[in-house]
Amino acid sequence: MSGAVVLPLCAGLLAACFSDGTAGESAAEQTPVDAHHSPADLRAELLALATQVSADHGGRVGIAVATGEEVVHVGLTGNSYAWSTVKVPVAVVADREGVATEALIAASISNSDNAAAYQLSRAIDLDLGDLAHAPELEPLPGETFWPLTEQALFAAQLPCLDTEGTTYEAMADIVDWQQYGLANIDGAHFKGGWGLDAPRVYALRQLGTVPVEGGLIGVALMTHPDDADHDTGVDILDALSLGLAELIDADAIAPATSCGA
Repeated sequence: MSGAVVLPLCAGLLAACFSDGTAGESAAEQTPVDAHHSPADLRAELLALATQVSADHGGRVGIAVATGEEVVHVGLTGNSYAWSTVKVPVAVVADREGVATEALIAASISNSDNAAAYQLSRAIDLDLGDLAHAPELEPLPGETFWPLTEQALFAAQLPCLDTEGTTYEAMADIVDWQQYGLANIDGAHFKGGWGLDAPRVYALRQLGTVPVEGGLIGVALMTHPDDADHDTGVDILDALSLGLAELIDADAIAPATSCGA
């Protein structure tokens, strides 16, 4: 799944992308241990985390977290190519409609096999129906635009949206070479995607469902590494996820409302 689109870039220095003056402060240092953060406080923590990671590794980042109160978002919007993260709703709908085998879903999700995902997308006629927070698929599904906020909301609802459970379980069995980013958080179910959003603008994305005290949250991450290198993108997503893990361990993030509630 490939293609090119010119996306608006954040102007100026990296600090200008996250310019609230919190660069250099760690998420753990600001987190009270015994209370969930308000959305405003969580946004400040995520902004500080994004700023520090950008400064340390060189790149622009976006984070969206669907919590019990709202979606908290900082940085890149992700209103750009979803790449292989879109394989998740495709597999869910194909499974619902009885046109997917467990082997095809495993290939598409666990291994990120493009041929298997393309077969599933054709089996559902590129139609995700009424699947909540899912995008409208493009003829090349990886070139579907899917903002981080919608991805986080989708991920938070995924255990209920995936009525068969096959896709969600495959997201807990990702091949070794894709074990980065949200893989650093115990119990995460996730899927990554990557490719060139524009010449020299490399994108690495993940969406996932992550356990927290009392439930789960939906998370979507994205980076454009300055050097357009995949390995740098991996380092960035690793750093973002480790910062999120600190907030989770400090019980700073309230669980999202379950779609079954």
